[in-house]
Amino acid sequence: MTFSKRFLTATIVWLAAHLPSPAKAESITATVYHQWYNGRPDACGTIYRDSVVSAAHAYLRCGTKVWVSNPRTGKSLLVRITDRCACSSIDLSYRAAVLLGVPTDGIARVRISY
Repeated sequence: MTFSKRFLTATIVWLAAHLPSPAKAESITATVYHQWYNGRPDACGTIYRDSVVSAAHAYLRCGTKVWVSNPRTGKSLLVRITDRCACSSIDLSYRAAVLLGVPTDGIARVRISY
């Protein structure tokens, strides 16, 4: 094997190990945290504030950043997972819901990418 072939092979191996994996996306229901949780600790150890953009998800780890898109309004937002929920949806903070244009009933169909 010549030097250039070895260099090319090593470069491809390095890139495969260091490039991010393709994003996963799914369409799920979004709900809004109740005001009762404001000021209380969440599963990640931070204090939940309804004025901060954050969310809870069933299986995504704490600290994961997720793009949430509301196809009805065309708005997208990057939120950080700071809590766990026992549901198949994503629970958005009040601030995140307002910025995404979630209706006043607190439920919307959204698309998440992570």
